Amino acid sequence: MSFLRGSANYVWCTTSVLGKGATGAVFQGVNRHTGEPVAVKTFNQLSHMRPHEVQMREFEVLKKVNHESIVKLLAIEEEQEGRGKVIVMELCTGGSLFNILDDPENSHGLEEGEFLLVLSHLAAGMKHLRDNNLVHRDLKPGNIMKFIDIDGSTIYKLTDFGAARELQDDQQFMSLYGTEEYLHPDMYERAVLRKPVGKTFGARVDLWSIGVTLYHVATGMLPFRPYGGRRNKETMYHITTEKAPGVISGVQTSENGPIEWCTTLPETCQLSLGLRKLVTPLLAGLLEVDPQRMWNFERFFQEVTMILSRKVAHVFLVNKVQPLTIYMDPEHRYEELQYLICEQTDMNPVNQLLLYDKKHFSSIVAMDQPASSYPSTTPRTPLVLFSKQDDDVTLTLPETPAVKFGSFPALVSVEHDATVGKSMCAVGHAVKRKIDYFSKCVHLIEYSVLMFIEVIVQELTNLRSQLNHVQALTSTVSDRFSQLVANHRRFLMLTQMCGGNQDVSTQALRERMEDLVNNKVDTEKSNHSHPWSGRLEELVQGAGAQDRVVRDSLNAIVPVVNQLFERVVTGAQLRRQWQQVRSDAASVERAPNKAATLVNKLRESWQHLLRDRAARTLTFNDEQFHLLEKMKIKETAKSLETLLASVTATLHCTTDHLADWCKVAKVQRVQTEIEQADLEKHEALLYSFQATLGDTEESYHLTLSELLATIKDRKLQDDARLQIESDEGSDSRTSARTIDSKDSKKSRKDSINRTRVRLSLQEMCEAQEEVMRLLQENGTIIKRFQRLTALTQSSSDEG
Repeated sequence: MSFLRGSANYVWCTTSVLGKGATGAVFQGVNRHTGEPVAVKTFNQLSHMRPHEVQMREFEVLKKVNHESIVKLLAIEEEQEGRGKVIVMELCTGGSLFNILDDPENSHGLEEGEFLLVLSHLAAGMKHLRDNNLVHRDLKPGNIMKFIDIDGSTIYKLTDFGAARELQDDQQFMSLYGTEEYLHPDMYERAVLRKPVGKTFGARVDLWSIGVTLYHVATGMLPFRPYGGRRNKETMYHITTEKAPGVISGVQTSENGPIEWCTTLPETCQLSLGLRKLVTPLLAGLLEVDPQRMWNFERFFQEVTMILSRKVAHVFLVNKVQPLTIYMDPEHRYEELQYLICEQTDMNPVNQLLLYDKKHFSSIVAMDQPASSYPSTTPRTPLVLFSKQDDDVTLTLPETPAVKFGSFPALVSVEHDATVGKSMCAVGHAVKRKIDYFSKCVHLIEYSVLMFIEVIVQELTNLRSQLNHVQALTSTVSDRFSQLVANHRRFLMLTQMCGGNQDVSTQALRERMEDLVNNKVDTEKSNHSHPWSGRLEELVQGAGAQDRVVRDSLNAIVPVVNQLFERVVTGAQLRRQWQQVRSDAASVERAPNKAATLVNKLRESWQHLLRDRAARTLTFNDEQFHLLEKMKIKETAKSLETLLASVTATLHCTTDHLADWCKVAKVQRVQTEIEQADLEKHEALLYSFQATLGDTEESYHLTLSELLATIKDRKLQDDARLQIESDEGSDSRTSARTIDSKDSKKSRKDSINRTRVRLSLQEMCEAQEEVMRLLQENGTIIKRFQRLTALTQSSSDEG
């Protein structure tokens, strides 16, 4: 008997079965001309008993659809031996979604990324069907195929359109199709319970099947499970029809026992808490019996689009050693991110310290920047979240059931041994996931610690640089104030020299000029010698008080910042303290690879047991090898348990070290923040002092201008007085010739005194001119200091 069959362009072998259904089977075949592998669907006698129009319906549907999420039709040909038409389709080498879920690795559902692929491709395929007014009517994991493209990417595709037909949104149908676990309750009532209910059904029955399928994909289990499974049909119908709105699963664990209802996904589910919050309402909407609450396809497509459009932010909460996955709307802002984090952690936004790429995350993104433009994160390079308020570290592990390997019976039973082997494989994969998770936590702890160190080192480096700049600016402003004081002293000397009308000797003028050069002044005397002196003295004294406050503020900051810098940056205190305990975690990095190797050994032994089950009877030698594989499974399971215990102990130890380190790190962070705040206060004081100094200098210049004008007026008056006295002296000499000789001696004496006065006045004028020159030079120096201060402040703002 030949197992080969063929058509005009294709050939297939009936032993290469890809799948079987009620009306036919699918085999793997090849193109006769190109050798391209294909899938060939043939039909059995039961299919041929259907009405001709029903038989042709699948062909017509396949010709009508063309979408990457639907298995591609290659040809419809006649089988050479006259057995009827065959459908030739592209080959999906990844197998059916049902077989994938049946694998021990996926006993608790698919991991998050793969689940989202199924959701995306299933929704896309269904949208194409509805756009063409088609209803599938037999949606289930067995009719969803995994296609692996030439670039290695995965596409899940809808297949098996034997029950599909055209149906408008407002149309109804009465024929019964589908698989009972995935049937809408109304269809289940007629098709399974055989009740003569005259109900009709619409296109929305596919939504119920989608809901059951997605729950199965997310958890590895069916949502509604009566005790005893399929044989307990009445309870199955009761569970699906009596559940309350929002309930997404109902399980009966004992015969005639109560139903355990649940509105959330089980803890064993591999989806993150962030995705569960989005998927749970989706499942609740799909698994709704009440026609008033049932979703339509438009609502389903909108919800799926919303989920798939979310921006994913991976976050690691250090204080609980807990990875988080945040799903953000593309238009969300920083505030919404903090709120979503708070939802999962109960950490108030004001206490959240988010770090990324060795910086504060708030310095990378703007407060009003949409989440769609946020930098990408991965599970191993997430945002790092510390609590500003709490430095306690508590290890928070997922609430998953304890994993425990089963045991084989003493006697050889190929059927039972294969079942136990599969169960132990499933436990092995669960252990591997725990090892992967714990290893990732250890990695993320170190990743977070090193990032925190980099951030605080950078902050202290910037703080030190800022402090140096502020020191230079403070010194410049203080020098500017010192120059003002020096100029003010000269101003006081000037008022002493020019404040009265009394005669001044040459020696006194020279002494005062010397005092002026040496900045010596009698302040008390000067304050009373000129009306401007007292007012300016008050201004200078006020500025002097501010100058002392600024200097004291800076002197309090400098040693603390320098000490912090030396301890954390130069001395690398935080890094050295962590490196001392880091060696304990080094071995954990290799644990996931070890776990993968051990799980592969488990699978190889289980596959051997499956082959023995297929053989049904074993020879003596085969039985010995069978026993050997069972022993290998036991030993491999022990190795996995030992590895898990080692990784768990390392994680607990690393967490303890992290708790100690966080206490020290918090002290350094708080001190750094305090010094940053103090430096900001100092800058505020400095800028206030600059403003006051500017006002004082402005008043000083106005006073100088008035003083210079006064000196000029006085000089003109002195010149006029000297001219008059000179004329009077000339007249006196003329009259002296006619005076009696008795008065000649007295006249000569008066003439000498007048000459001395004239010389003194001339020297005073020269001194006044020298003072005016000094005042002008002082004004120029002050202006230069003002420009220098302005330039220094400008460079500080740019920095």
